Amino acid sequence: MPRLSETSLAVIGSGIAGLTAAQICHRAGMSVTVFDKGRGVGGRCATRRRDDFAFDHGAQLIGATDGDFKGVLRKWMIATKAQRWKGQFSGLPANITPFVGAPSMSALPKMLAEGLNLYLPVEIASVVAEPDGQWGLLDGEGRVLGTYDAVLLTCPPEQAQRLTAGILSEPFEQATSTMRAVWTVMAAFQRPVKTGFDGIVMDGEPLAWAARNNSKPQRDRAPETWVFHAASDISEQFIDHPKEEVISDLLAAFEHWLDAPLPQTIYTTAHRWRFANAEGPAVARDDVSFFDPGLGLALAGDWLNPPHLPFFGIQSAWQSGHHAGQQLTQWAKAR
Repeated sequence: MPRLSETSLAVIGSGIAGLTAAQICHRAGMSVTVFDKGRGVGGRCATRRRDDFAFDHGAQLIGATDGDFKGVLRKWMIATKAQRWKGQFSGLPANITPFVGAPSMSALPKMLAEGLNLYLPVEIASVVAEPDGQWGLLDGEGRVLGTYDAVLLTCPPEQAQRLTAGILSEPFEQATSTMRAVWTVMAAFQRPVKTGFDGIVMDGEPLAWAARNNSKPQRDRAPETWVFHAASDISEQFIDHPKEEVISDLLAAFEHWLDAPLPQTIYTTAHRWRFANAEGPAVARDDVSFFDPGLGLALAGDWLNPPHLPFFGIQSAWQSGHHAGQQLTQWAKAR
């Protein structure tokens, strides 16, 4: 029986699910390598920085209902990487106590990545079976980047299915969730926006959410920075719309909601999340990740454990990654 340190694991994707599973396996003694095509860890738990501006343009806050995840959130708070967002909110469900990463949402994945063997930015083009029973990870030019006893894919299902073409089919065929797109607009203003709210749940026509980013804890109080999320229906309808028009349209929609002119902008940009939110029915606790012990292939991510609201997306991703990490360590111990 091989020692845990002799069991190698590749994790594709460095979002909350991937990093959570990677840490569990790493602490158990497995040899873990994490790959991500992005320049930094975190996936949608992200912060965009430009010059003197910072925007949490992906996940907006952390909602917690699960007891285990609440315990993890407390540990993040003790580590000073999460704090309660004591803002004023409109339309936020009463059962959500909003927490955020500190001093940015990206602080959470950066903490989870500590001590891990990371390769960024590296895009995996395919996962192929090797003659010795291991799995090879290939780049776009067909070069083998490494061989591993097991592979955990935490990328969106469309990408994971492409990477495992001809190997895995059941989890994708049985999936009941859909990954929805979201257009995000980030704007900095010369003066404060005239509203008493810091986070606003909107009607989805076209905006679903607006947030005063500089009201979050440990953020610079000036300049005034806002993040706007369009609803998925409108985002997908205009998925290839020019960024400049998306910025203009969403700012105009927020100005209409305010019923007052917005201050002059000093910076604007937009980001298109093609796979932003997982939508689908709740799943059983034992089904929040997928692992085939015969193949040594695993899947995790919020698409396997869709939250009932986007505000619980980080919780859903953590639950899936935690479950996958436990399955992989149990498998490695039994080899």
